[in-house]
Amino acid sequence: MKPFLSVVISALNEEKTVQAVLTNVLKVFDKHKINAELIFLNNHSTDNTGKFADVVAKKDKRLKVIHRYNRENKDLGSSLCEGLSSVKGQYFTIMDCDLSHDPEEIPNLMKHIHEADIVIGSRFVKGGKADMTLKRQIISRSYNLFARVFLRTNIKDLTTGFKLYRADILHNITLESTGFGLHVELLAKALLKGYKAKEIPIYYKRSDKKSTLSYRRQFKSYVLPVLKAFWWKLSH
Repeated sequence: MKPFLSVVISALNEEKTVQAVLTNVLKVFDKHKINAELIFLNNHSTDNTGKFADVVAKKDKRLKVIHRYNRENKDLGSSLCEGLSSVKGQYFTIMDCDLSHDPEEIPNLMKHIHEADIVIGSRFVKGGKADMTLKRQIISRSYNLFARVFLRTNIKDLTTGFKLYRADILHNITLESTGFGLHVELLAKALLKGYKAKEIPIYYKRSDKKSTLSYRRQFKSYVLPVLKAFWWKLSH
């Protein structure tokens, strides 16, 4: 039977959390009786991330593990694109693998699928919460303000990776981003195509893993798809 929902997770060196994340997602499928699949991408990990994911997959056929090694592009965006190409569900969502996204939020997103084409798990609407450093809060909110102005949208959290999409959106857009900007590009292009989005509050938890995030690199990755979308809007 074709799954109703596809959950896509990409991870690089997340051996400490990968089994807990995958197991918890599968438990949510069972608890809420969701007909779903889980697609996990081991994105060039050098630790036991892939090995531990395989252990979970052997116990549950709903989990598909894709080992990404020797790919030309090792970035998050290219990894997620590979996962999205395998989606079979009517809807899909993308989650982090560091326990920052709570799998129990999945059914909360699904409650709103009849209200919009895209349901956004937002950190910045009323009721939303994010365990983030002050520096990251300022950068994230500043970027979202910039994106709102250029895209002419009221969405407060465009950069969140936790969104529920109608899967047919993937057939109507072409994704180009290879980095973090994929999250923004996917939403921006869907909005430009006329798809409707709704934000609901989520609690974004801070990961215990030491961040290797480059804010300069991430900001550049986010800005480019917004400027491209803005130019497309002007030219049309």
